[in-house]
Amino acid sequence: MNHTYTDLLALFGIGGAHPGGIELTKSILLEEGISGKKLLEVGCGTGQSSTFIRSLGIDITPIDNHPLMVQKANKRFAEENMELCALQMNVEQCEFKDCSFDFILSESVLSFTNTSKTLPELFRVLKDDGMLVAVEMTKKSSLPLKLEKNMRKFYGMPSIWTTEEWKKRFISSGFRTVAISTLSLKELEPSEPDIDPSADIDESLFEIMHQHEKLTQESQQHIELSIIRAKR
Repeated sequence: MNHTYTDLLALFGIGGAHPGGIELTKSILLEEGISGKKLLEVGCGTGQSSTFIRSLGIDITPIDNHPLMVQKANKRFAEENMELCALQMNVEQCEFKDCSFDFILSESVLSFTNTSKTLPELFRVLKDDGMLVAVEMTKKSSLPLKLEKNMRKFYGMPSIWTTEEWKKRFISSGFRTVAISTLSLKELEPSEPDIDPSADIDESLFEIMHQHEKLTQESQQHIELSIIRAKR
């Protein structure tokens, strides 16, 4: 069986895989004033962020397309005695009614999807004046084309966008205002490891991890982390 990078995250049960991890997530959310709002987390992974959000007494619906991620998220929720259930769902075809949520959180997810489908879907399920906050990799003009192609192939990413390209995509999908702030990867503190590994880890996954670490090192100076705030 040929495993992907997403399988690696799922089988090792890695929470907060994006740079900055859960501490960055907390700082973003606490600035947003999410109290009393109905939230959707797309690509919830093992449920680390949703657990934090629910601990604040907030109504959160977590979804992920990977069945093992959903299983591990629900395991985490049960261990935390939380009345919370992750749903397996494709963000490109959300099974929610129009205008269902006040706020959507997406962390290192949209880049792995067909944004021409994903962004209109997220716009659809947001209420009027609702906010989507996405944490995404963005490229600088210095990113070499060969390295970009290698990254896209390895991570299964349709494209790696610049901040301006992201902004245009959100606006063309209907969002009224889009604000993007960028962080240097070197500025971010390493996050505490959060893992829930499966019993059987195939040897091939260690080679995938090695490739990921190699690409991370090669691309660090050419990549930024962008926090995208898009309002419906």
